[in-house]
Amino acid sequence: MTTLYTQPSPALRQELLKNAGEPERYVREKERQKITTISRVQAWEMERKGLHPKRVKLSSQSVAWLLSDLLWFLYRHTKQQNDNTQPKDA
Repeated sequence: MTTLYTQPSPALRQELLKNAGEPERYVREKERQKITTISRVQAWEMERKGLHPKRVKLSSQSVAWLLSDLLWFLYRHTKQQNDNTQPKDA
């Protein structure tokens, strides 16, 4: 089961960034790929379906993502995978 991406609250953004030891910043494509391990095409397809954070247009030829959005995406994605692999009680 896939869940649509929803943005974290401002308080949750701060908590995610604090736990990561990072300030809020824009992340460009190359770093986004390293953080999420998702290819450019796969991220674009997921974004179109509402499953990945939306990019922010910085200029006519430049886009980026908020670090807190990517951290929240990873947290939710990892939690969902862990929930799906938990053994079911008989």
